[in-house]
Amino acid sequence: MSQGTVALAAFLDREAAVAAVTAYAGALDARDWTAYRALLSDQITLDYGAIGSVVATIAADEWTARCRALEGFDATAHRLHNISAEIAGDRAVVRCIVDAAHFIAVDGETLLGDLIGHYTHLLVRDDQGGDGWKITGVTLTVAGYPAGRPAFDAAFAAARAKFAERAAP
Repeated sequence: MSQGTVALAAFLDREAAVAAVTAYAGALDARDWTAYRALLSDQITLDYGAIGSVVATIAADEWTARCRALEGFDATAHRLHNISAEIAGDRAVVRCIVDAAHFIAVDGETLLGDLIGHYTHLLVRDDQGGDGWKITGVTLTVAGYPAGRPAFDAAFAAARAKFAERAAP
């Protein structure tokens, strides 16, 4: 295999891993839970402790179900940038900055729960899909809350309440 062919294959491999991570954010914002779940390995190791959420290895179906609480927001936008990918055989690490904006109207006023932080996604090569990747781990660290942590917490509390109302029989 020529040097150019090897370099192209490595580039395409990195791009495929990055595409899985950007699809993760896109599926959250689109509320496409089938697509979201398809990106994950059957078990996923999560560290969302920075925002007071799960720090554990759980079933991907359970995590996907938990993420449905985002349906309580009127809109979300998980914007990723400064993305880098490192590939080592059948494993990849994708790091990026995330600016996650969450919007919900409450009593005629829009609440903004916004954070800027860093995502680290761990991936393994998808045995079933050939060239694809499955996400096996996600860590979120927070750099800051542009609207303040109280505003972030208030928006999430309102969204959880709205989601619980919709889900109630």
